[in-house]
Amino acid sequence: MKHFSLILNVVLLLLVGYLYFDKFSSSSKKTTVANTQKCKDSSTHHGNKVAYIDLDSLQGSYEYYKVLKADFEKQQAASNNQVADLQRRYQARAMQLQQKGATMTPQEQEAAMKEINQMQQGLQAKKQELDNALYNSNSKMKEDILTKIQDFLKTYNSDGRYDYVLSYEPGFMFYKDSALNITGDVISGLNELYAKNKK
Repeated sequence: MKHFSLILNVVLLLLVGYLYFDKFSSSSKKTTVANTQKCKDSSTHHGNKVAYIDLDSLQGSYEYYKVLKADFEKQQAASNNQVADLQRRYQARAMQLQQKGATMTPQEQEAAMKEINQMQQGLQAKKQELDNALYNSNSKMKEDILTKIQDFLKTYNSDGRYDYVLSYEPGFMFYKDSALNITGDVISGLNELYAKNKK
């Protein structure tokens, strides 16, 4: 009889242990599944909808960008020509004064040195002015393009399908899924807007 009650107690203890384990492990599984589902749901709604634009393709196909770039390159060429012309005049005058140097009086030599220094300073100031103008023009062009892209994307993404639209540049992204590439849509939309505004 003693053995029977001992066996019964052991069996009851095992059953209670099994039920205890089963109860708490299944609820923790349910909690884990529920938490995983919450994470999936929240990631779907917060930050998981991403697209990208390939900047090289955009720059190669966006008509407005091509026009601005051509204008900038003309400005750059004109600036380079102006600096080259000033340098030629400076060098020609410096050579002319140098050739007369032996026949000049000390006062004339001093005046020639002063003239050469003024020409050199004028050349450097003009070069700096033209460089600043080019820098400002380039910055304005980039800002203009960026604003046009951002304005287009506000309309394009008005349904909220993307949380983020990134720009793709080689070396900045290690992996990209081409299914997330919206470059073609963006180029088409921007070119349509440009064509409308040009009329």
